[in-house]
Amino acid sequence: MTPDFRLKMLELTNSKPTVSMEELNAFPQNDLDEAVLALRTNGFVTSSDGVLTTTCGQRVMLAESLIHSGVDAKRVSRLLRWQEFEDFAQHILSANGFLTHKHLVFKSSLGRREIDILAWNDTFLLAVDCKHWLRGLSTGRMKAAARAQVERSTALARRPELLHKLKVQHPYGRSIIPVILALGDPRDQLIDGVPIVSVSKLLSFIYGVSPIDTRVKRVGINRAYQAQLT
Repeated sequence: MTPDFRLKMLELTNSKPTVSMEELNAFPQNDLDEAVLALRTNGFVTSSDGVLTTTCGQRVMLAESLIHSGVDAKRVSRLLRWQEFEDFAQHILSANGFLTHKHLVFKSSLGRREIDILAWNDTFLLAVDCKHWLRGLSTGRMKAAARAQVERSTALARRPELLHKLKVQHPYGRSIIPVILALGDPRDQLIDGVPIVSVSKLLSFIYGVSPIDTRVKRVGINRAYQAQLT
């Protein structure tokens, strides 16, 4: 299955979930039949009566497969809607025991801040920044992205009443782990203690990270607010 065919599928499904076989008639029939079979086998599409259908999760997986094949991540990311990337990440977290809240907007001493996805269970509290692509960024820009996510997490840690309102279990005394979620495998998996996780490795990250791993950055939540609630 050539990258050109997968790119075409990503382009055609950018504004609608279905594609008819007629829309792919630029490809020779034999090549088209083989490519469609490969899409179905890899779980990128479902097909029925000559119509191919994709979900947001399938489009994200298709985009990742293109990046793994060497297609420029920026080019691929332009064909992926921001919303579906976040939705897919939220779905993975929710399906694996995390409670989640998208687009948490709040005020801090430095101004308005936003966490793309806040996710928590009994063990972890994650502040996730969703990035369409990070591959190819300079080390300096990667460090800047990591610092920015630590700053957002720190600002949230100073507003524990927000976590209390969201019904985060026992927020006082817990720590927030700032995480950057990327499309495609990042060059560095840990920058200044901030995990840089590809969406395809999100499951292995949440099941593999240790609560006592001192390499991972953790931002302690302000305990002062607890006294006001007891």
